[in-house]
Amino acid sequence: MKLLLIDRDSADLSGIRWFLHTYFPGDVTIEISTTINEALQSIQQFEPEVILLNIDLFSNNRLTALYRVLQKHPGTILAMTTEPLFRNALRAIDLQVAHLFVKPIDLEVLKQKLTAISLRTPKAETVYQEATDESFYDQLFLDSKTSTLETNIHFTMIEPEHPEMFNKLYNWLQQTPIYSSMRIYPLSERMVCLFQTNDLEKDVRSLIKEWRLTSNSSLNIGIYDGDPTTMKNMYTLTKRALRQSFYEGYGHIFYTSKQLKTQPFDPLLTPEEQQLLISSLEDGNIEAVKAFLYRLSNEGIYYEQDDLRIHLTSVLAQIRRFMLKYKLHEKAAIEQNYRQLFHLIIEHPIFYTIQNGIISFTQKLIELAREARMEKRADYVELAIEIIDQQFQDSGLSLPYVAHKLGISPNYLSTIFSKKQGLPLKRYLQQVRIHNATKMLVETDFAISEIAYLNGFEDSNYFIKIFKQHIGITPNRYRKT
Repeated sequence: MKLLLIDRDSADLSGIRWFLHTYFPGDVTIEISTTINEALQSIQQFEPEVILLNIDLFSNNRLTALYRVLQKHPGTILAMTTEPLFRNALRAIDLQVAHLFVKPIDLEVLKQKLTAISLRTPKAETVYQEATDESFYDQLFLDSKTSTLETNIHFTMIEPEHPEMFNKLYNWLQQTPIYSSMRIYPLSERMVCLFQTNDLEKDVRSLIKEWRLTSNSSLNIGIYDGDPTTMKNMYTLTKRALRQSFYEGYGHIFYTSKQLKTQPFDPLLTPEEQQLLISSLEDGNIEAVKAFLYRLSNEGIYYEQDDLRIHLTSVLAQIRRFMLKYKLHEKAAIEQNYRQLFHLIIEHPIFYTIQNGIISFTQKLIELAREARMEKRADYVELAIEIIDQQFQDSGLSLPYVAHKLGISPNYLSTIFSKKQGLPLKRYLQQVRIHNATKMLVETDFAISEIAYLNGFEDSNYFIKIFKQHIGITPNRYRKT
């Protein structure tokens, strides 16, 4: 295996190289690059099968020559980052990395990933050499004007539930009775099978059933059932059909004629969605969180897989904010669970599992936050400010209301708020309301009474009085200046 390590920290790379040379003696050739220019040159000359790079190299600019080369790289890409943040997850998804490590790298996990890759590679080479039609892979990936399949041969693709069982599946297929009527061409994560049979569905269902009994795991099988076309088109459409496993799970047959139709979807959270999530977390409303996530899997409505992963990392960013407020990130087990959830979102093949992972983790955080409030370990002033910023337009918002929301006494909240902010909570609330009112006076044509009402003042005369106290002039004069 040829492995290229890319990071500015040469000491880290040297340690990784030493570990891998110790574990894979003679089986792996490793090169190190510490700059983008070195990396570009190594990819061109060394032609690595696997690249492990620090994704932080790209900062906020992805429009680099190295980034474009990596997007087209035919081998496996593994990535590492200093922190599991939304922007890093976005880059990992964009580059289609096989795994995103968070520093310091777990070397045992790295070993497992590289072992799985190295085990697959020799098998693919052997089968390629044994294949009677050596031009098959050319036809699979290169454009051709003619179809290469006879009418009685069926194009299928088989994908195991667990990638590490790829070799076992290939060996098992060779020993099945149906092997004599099919040809197998392994790829990196799935294999193409050309069946010569009169009852294809019966044969592939038998394979799924027997494999489940043999390995206690499942297969997905994609079948091209369209009009005669090129091998490349069959491959593209069948691979796309297999992507339905993200919604459906494993143990299914997917026909190219029954592709899921995806709907347009903006993966980034809107301000309203961010507010809904934060409010649900603060209120301990796990049912609202569930409803927010389950709307993404309404029956008959599907979205592109990458868009959903990006959307869920945006959700995770709001969960992270909640963790920081209650200092939950200081708990080692919770921080580890958060990082595991980060990987689950960007890597796990089944959407349902990702949803359940987020819900389970959120439920745990809500319970811990409730305990933190009871133990008075949370920053109540920051929480009070957030409630004010969210609900200042409500005329009923007051010190007792905010204290009740936080589960503490009004006197205690009044004392700590004044001490930290340098002014009473009531005065701070007035400042927020008046600040928003000044914007509305300039940006809208609303009447003074309406602006007062929209900013939590039921009495417009009282609004004018408070406005003059804070700004020095009346709202009407402010609008004219």
